[in-house]
Amino acid sequence: MPKKPLINQTSHIPILDGPNYTLWSIMMDVELSARGLREVCHSDTPRSSDPSTLIEWNQANIEAVQLILSHLHQEIIISIVDALTVKRAKALWAKIAIKFASQTVTNRGRTWVHWECLKFTGNIKEYIKECSNILFDIAGIGISLPPDIMAYSILGKISWDSSQYDHIIDSMVLSMNSNINPQKLLTSYQSCSGIKTQKGTLKRPR
Repeated sequence: MPKKPLINQTSHIPILDGPNYTLWSIMMDVELSARGLREVCHSDTPRSSDPSTLIEWNQANIEAVQLILSHLHQEIIISIVDALTVKRAKALWAKIAIKFASQTVTNRGRTWVHWECLKFTGNIKEYIKECSNILFDIAGIGISLPPDIMAYSILGKISWDSSQYDHIIDSMVLSMNSNINPQKLLTSYQSCSGIKTQKGTLKRPR
């Protein structure tokens, strides 16, 4: 039987627009699980002679379809919804996954190439902004790498002839046991250059 939502509002779930499929699917899956609706998105109608079981299943199916559709961009609704997907949560979920799976791979490749091509040109403020932007995108599309690897990649893009930042590079490289991560590294750069930071997780700069 569907449960009451653990979160009364679902504004935390983004509207699926295509490029954000990975983030959307994770957030939607969490919400479906919290509401007791996940099973109807991955299983067929149960073969049961118990009328109450079928009633509960059908109700959960309707709620799941409504929840998913309410978080789709209008253009995606037009391309996804048909006579079957408007009635079956499993079919709707599967069609969305099929449509955006290949696009997700392409987006991941494009984002990673963008990261690989990023260079430090001497402007630390712009470099921090670009790093934060791309790291935000990397997290959003589901590229998962150890934090220390990403941090060392940031270090590697800094021009080694920039003596102004040598002390940061040296201290971070030598601190192998300091749980180095991108957020900590960028915060160090920001502090060095006098750029104000916000506490918490990395956010896309405006």
